[in-house]
Amino acid sequence: MTSTAQDASASASDAEPDLAPVCGTPAKGHATCYAMRATDQPATMRLGSSEVPAGLGPQDIQSAYNLPANGGAGQTIAIVDAYDNPNAEADLAVYRSQYGLPPCTTANGCFRKVDQRGGTNYPRSSDAWAGEIALDLDMVSAAAPEADILLVETDNDGLDNLAAGVDQAVALGAKYVSNSYGRTGDYPTDLATYGSSYDHPGVAVVAASGDDNYGVSFPATLPSVTAVGGTTLTADPAGARGWSETVWSRDFYGPGSGCASNQTKPDFQRDTGCTGRSVADVSAVADNVAVYLTFGSQGKGWQRFGGTSVATPLIASVYALAGPPRPGTSPNSYPYAANGVGLNDITTGSNGTCSVAYLCNAGTGYDGPTGLGTPAGLAAFRSGPHGTLSGTVKDSATGKPVARASVGSGLDITTTDTQGAYTLDLPAGTVKDLTVKAFGYTTTTPVTLDIADGQTLTRDFGLSAIPRERVRGTVKDGSGHGWPLYARLTVNGSPEAPVWTDPVTGAYDMALPKGSDYTLNVTAAQPGYEPLARKVTVRGRSVTAHVALTADPDAATAVGYRPELADHAETFDSTATAPQGWSVVNAAGTNNGWEFDDPTQRGNLTGGDGSFAVVESDNGPIGPHQDSQLISPEYDLSAAQSAELTFRTAYVYNPYQQHMTVDASTDDGATWENVWTGPRVSDSAQRLTAHVPLRQFAGHKALRLRFHFVADWGYFWALDDVNVQTRVLVPTPGGLTVGTVRDARSRDGVVGATVRDTADPDEIALTTATPEDPAIGDGFYTLFSANPGPHTLRVTASGYAELTRRTTVHRDRVSRKNLTLRPDA
Repeated sequence: MTSTAQDASASASDAEPDLAPVCGTPAKGHATCYAMRATDQPATMRLGSSEVPAGLGPQDIQSAYNLPANGGAGQTIAIVDAYDNPNAEADLAVYRSQYGLPPCTTANGCFRKVDQRGGTNYPRSSDAWAGEIALDLDMVSAAAPEADILLVETDNDGLDNLAAGVDQAVALGAKYVSNSYGRTGDYPTDLATYGSSYDHPGVAVVAASGDDNYGVSFPATLPSVTAVGGTTLTADPAGARGWSETVWSRDFYGPGSGCASNQTKPDFQRDTGCTGRSVADVSAVADNVAVYLTFGSQGKGWQRFGGTSVATPLIASVYALAGPPRPGTSPNSYPYAANGVGLNDITTGSNGTCSVAYLCNAGTGYDGPTGLGTPAGLAAFRSGPHGTLSGTVKDSATGKPVARASVGSGLDITTTDTQGAYTLDLPAGTVKDLTVKAFGYTTTTPVTLDIADGQTLTRDFGLSAIPRERVRGTVKDGSGHGWPLYARLTVNGSPEAPVWTDPVTGAYDMALPKGSDYTLNVTAAQPGYEPLARKVTVRGRSVTAHVALTADPDAATAVGYRPELADHAETFDSTATAPQGWSVVNAAGTNNGWEFDDPTQRGNLTGGDGSFAVVESDNGPIGPHQDSQLISPEYDLSAAQSAELTFRTAYVYNPYQQHMTVDASTDDGATWENVWTGPRVSDSAQRLTAHVPLRQFAGHKALRLRFHFVADWGYFWALDDVNVQTRVLVPTPGGLTVGTVRDARSRDGVVGATVRDTADPDEIALTTATPEDPAIGDGFYTLFSANPGPHTLRVTASGYAELTRRTTVHRDRVSRKNLTLRPDA
């Protein structure tokens, strides 16, 4: 067993994931969606009310871009996507409920789904575009929670159909239309063929710039749309804004940008390095956002998504928050008329190489990857007379500046910087209910003021601090050892620095303002534990809130635990009949169901050996119809902490006449829940080993699986080596030793030192930096040792003499052992 230390300033959710495109390369005359999915993430089908999805959520997005928490009322934002996501409304409900957003349903009139003709004859489903649809719906919800959402699903991803979808969205009354798709390149025929569908004066038509780095994509190249680039958004508590942004760049991907020389340059674009249309216009975050998706092969619940498909619906929503565009105007011109007001200028990062530097490198002012910048409130996304209010916000008692205070009226808000200064752009006229809010302070009495077009007003505010009460407790392991954990605690909505537990006792102590409910986000510094959100209520006395964190049975990286895995495998050895406990159920009037004797002599194409299960739709007279279920025996998951289904599969997929799913039931088949849908690759032979998380079924005594094939003259689906693996983490007897390794002369922490237990050379810890926790200092380590009792530690580091020290390990406890290294002579 190896114990590895984790940088205490980071959590598992902060790790940079690998990304993969959700949609594949489009055929000629078709578009691809620009959603990207993180591939290194564990699937989480359901979260408890105390759990937090990984990735940025609505509150993060609203905070970063100075957006109102309840904006969008009375506005309809349209999303145009290809194909159908049958779970779109249900998944949207889970996302909004998780973050406390108001319901948006067909029943309450907030959500509407139509086909490209405005009816309900929805197109066939698509695993790929289902992810795009879920992403778009969640991002509109995050930025404009009170807005109505219109989802237009086009027949397929043909450019003609997508263009018709935009026309339909406008015909149904939408003033804001998001298009998170594109086709690489800029062609002279684009404008004549499709341009009119994306040119609706008085309507904000928004399009993604693409995910393939430098280079342009249609329809973002059209002069009538707002072309949207992408950024990476990172919390930056020490910065004036509280967030930092740079050009999004991950793996082989980044926002599209460049010069569309075949498209006329709009009058409002003033950059001189491109005689045609420059891309992009504005940008927003394109990385690490939380999305909920259950449909299709990637429908595994909570996931992290990226791509300019994130940024595009966000910008469409910002237009909606800013209010209806003036009739006859081009909303993509509004940010250019703002002269920088209401925009965060992104000045770092690149998306490739180019001959005109600003078209692929961020810099002051306009640049290709991020355009004019990202939203800083709504001012840059509306047209009309406006003025400016500025001033400072201070603590009334101490006179100290109050950072991160929110100054706003209605939809227009801004945030004070570290010196308490603010600048707020407001529509000309009478401004009502202007208030100032800050964490830990009483909200000011609403103010009414008049501001004229072009006028600059100054107004300072003083805030009264709210008395505080102590919130304290311990953070411990909740999976068997029960030992204290070194952990980081933050408070939702608080700009204050995180609080850290004592690594030996697990104790923490903080003070929170009275009279409110709070959510404590708790993340262990040691790897392998799942984060937890703990709700507390602070009234007139101190609060004790203990937290127990669970070791992740899928990651199985928490020290002091060994995974116990049990496999329940089926290899389909018999060619005569279904294996014992398995059954084949064919719908009445169907034929050619699941068989085991290779009826067409294809051979085992799954990668397995010997016989296999197969359902053939390419066998028999023209027009055979299959509706066949291969149903497993019951799997007992009552003692499991998690489980995973794996199986080998081969198929040729016919997108119009064939459907393959794996479903799960815990009530003997009375109801089924989809857990896997075959990847959609038209008329292409596929072979893969599928991995399907079943953690949501842990604790159930009787789980059945069915492999369901429905086809009308399709091809085939073959299976082999079906396995359900149950997982349990079992504590290993032992304890933890924590401490710091310091330089004997300078007393500075030594980062990168190796601490070993000589009784077990595999027990190793590396010392790390702890920049967020001044109480500990750099050079921190955590080491697990099996078998309680005396142990000898050996410490080595480059440039230092080796050190050995004795320590005592106590079962299920944490001992402190600080160590000092002497530099080599």
